[in-house]
Amino acid sequence: MKRKLRYAGHIMRGSSGPLLQLSLEGKIEGKRGQGRPRRNWMGDVKERSGSTSYGDTKRKAENREEMRDMVANLRTE
Repeated sequence: MKRKLRYAGHIMRGSSGPLLQLSLEGKIEGKRGQGRPRRNWMGDVKERSGSTSYGDTKRKAENREEMRDMVANLRTE
C-alpha cells in the first residue's frame, strides 16, 4: 500500500507526464456489468489518504511533505 500511495503521488503531481495522469483521471464509456462494483485503484488511494474526493487527494499529493508524512504514518494491515 505504501508503494501504491507513493506512485499515486508521483502520478498526481504530473511528474511522469500527461499520459499516465490522463489514464488515472479518465472515464471509461459504456455500461458497467451486473453485481457489486469492483474495488478500483483510485478508491484505495482515496480511502488510505483519508480524503473524500479525488480533488482532495490530488491537493495532498501536490504537497510532497504532506504526502511523504501520510505514507510514513500509514499503518499496515
